[in-house]
Amino acid sequence: MIEPDSKTKWVDRGWYVITEFERTASINFQRAVELAKTSPRFTPLMDERNVLIYRNLYRAQDLLQFQQMVKLIKNWKGAKLYLKGERIEFEMLDSGIQCYIHTVLEPQFQERSSEGCRQFDPKVFPFSGCLGCRRSHVGMTWNASTLPDQLAWFAFGKVDQNGVYLVHKDELEGAALGDLFEYRSCPLFNVESLREFVQQLPGRIDPRKDREWQYNPKYRHTASRSQFQILANREPEILPVSEEAYHAYLKRKFMSV
Repeated sequence: MIEPDSKTKWVDRGWYVITEFERTASINFQRAVELAKTSPRFTPLMDERNVLIYRNLYRAQDLLQFQQMVKLIKNWKGAKLYLKGERIEFEMLDSGIQCYIHTVLEPQFQERSSEGCRQFDPKVFPFSGCLGCRRSHVGMTWNASTLPDQLAWFAFGKVDQNGVYLVHKDELEGAALGDLFEYRSCPLFNVESLREFVQQLPGRIDPRKDREWQYNPKYRHTASRSQFQILANREPEILPVSEEAYHAYLKRKFMSV
């Protein structure tokens, strides 16, 4: 097969996954060939060994067919797998593709897929949703009743000696990405978009000036708070004064970005 020229300009082709296999003695070989040929993005190739390669490119909407193909070829010696152009081993496929199939493509879940896999878009009012996807336990939603069930983004930080709350964005990003690591192959998940969004969040909140916020009277002060303690306690040093005030604050901040 022809290798791309080093001077070829890189083009973002979006999310895709590719399978390749060649002739094998497996009893499932003919079935795999027939399945491959049903795909509109099936391409037969002749490699440098003069061996016929059966290549299929799958987009997100094709992942049910991809799932069938993987079951047939994953243990074959000559089978290969590429995720967005990068060669990976079949056993390295994480839960992201499977989650997408169950949540978006399978009929019994389609009615709730728009909510379950809603992508957080900072251009729309950023008052709800999780950071990255619903599998993250860090979110933008806040109200007094839901706080114990999900860790709000502003829980990652500490009040400094001047009374200003400093958001620890590195810890915030790490917690969100830690939850989502096993789902990183999902067609909807974009690591860079998540990181960019975290950087747009306020880094300093002063309840004496930002009237939408108050110091949390129930917060238990400790000498230092690790990320583990934050996750365990789920109790930030500051809180919005109300859900309405929280929405107003985010609207003001994001409209100025």
